[in-house]
Amino acid sequence: MAIKFKSISEIHSMKGKIALVRIGCDVPMQGKKIVDDSRLREILPTIRFLEKHGARIILVGHLGRPGGKVVSSLSLKPIGYHLGKLLRSPVKVIPLSYGYKKIISEAKSGLVLLENIRFEVGEDSNDKNLARNLARLADFFVNETFSVCHRESASMCGVTKYLPSFAGLALYHEITTLKKFMSPRRKVKSVAIIGGAKVADKLPVIKSLLKKVDYVLTGGAVANTLLKAKGREVGVSLIDKDDLPIARVLVRGSARTLVLPKDVVVSKGARGLIKSATKLSTRDKIIDLGPLTASLYLKYLKSAHVIFWAGSLGITEHKASDQSTLVIGKFLSKMSHGGTQVLVGGGDTGSFLLTQGLKVTHISTAGGALLEFLAGHKLPALKVLGYYDR
Repeated sequence: MAIKFKSISEIHSMKGKIALVRIGCDVPMQGKKIVDDSRLREILPTIRFLEKHGARIILVGHLGRPGGKVVSSLSLKPIGYHLGKLLRSPVKVIPLSYGYKKIISEAKSGLVLLENIRFEVGEDSNDKNLARNLARLADFFVNETFSVCHRESASMCGVTKYLPSFAGLALYHEITTLKKFMSPRRKVKSVAIIGGAKVADKLPVIKSLLKKVDYVLTGGAVANTLLKAKGREVGVSLIDKDDLPIARVLVRGSARTLVLPKDVVVSKGARGLIKSATKLSTRDKIIDLGPLTASLYLKYLKSAHVIFWAGSLGITEHKASDQSTLVIGKFLSKMSHGGTQVLVGGGDTGSFLLTQGLKVTHISTAGGALLEFLAGHKLPALKVLGYYDR
């Protein structure tokens, strides 16, 4: 299926017009310091392209999940400051409550970033009034964030009902790259690695992926929840109790292709303690995969031609619990250089590989959206751009 939606490169004239650009601001932060700015760097070509062709720009983004309330720690002011440094031009962060006349006036004199759009009550519910208010600010809309394309929100979907809408350069490139991974070709062995903490987002996707790949290897809270569903003791490890029913269905129906940890590292001292996944106590807390499991996973990966990876396998913020992610990351980096197609998604996983200087075929800016796209689910924000039209 050819890509149906239009990119901004197809706009005939934008001089003097205002572009409302939805960007990905949900970057890893420590306090007000940005740890990984790759999502922000992704949007720079689109901003420069629009400016070069005479458009004025109002950026829209979110940080965290404030749920329609103003949370000072989730302000986009640090994002605006960092973007200004990257662009070598100041970026004004303005709340939507300023009113569209003042915001438009500011946009005509410089780059504007609206304050965290999730501070607005109607964002998550795709409120049509909020969508209209956003649309009043601009002449056309640009989606430049793949990472939340699976969310049906006012700033991603609702606004497209009121403005001509296009894909930004980064979004268009992302979808083009993913299609190459998904395109029909000779039958090849494919493996998915699914980890991380957002279990509710990933278990339904695993069900779909099991029909498309040869094996799904698991880690993080995803593996913990699946182990619990299998009747194993996981102590005080992070799991998702609400998703245990679907986890039980997965482990019963996919015993051969859904691969769970054989050993794990539990929290104890500076280095942790390696234990069998079948011999955990009620006090144990899993923080990483064990070396036996990491070695087993490498065997599955060694013969794969296409590999998808989303979600770290341990707690990558600490050396005692980042070893399996590091070992597999180094292995996949070598495989990628040897010609294996390796696609990595998820903010934490991609950020970790980048900080370690590890390169693979493609690091996506998305986590949940990437998994749903690869699983064949229709993403709302792509649907409204006409991606699935035939």
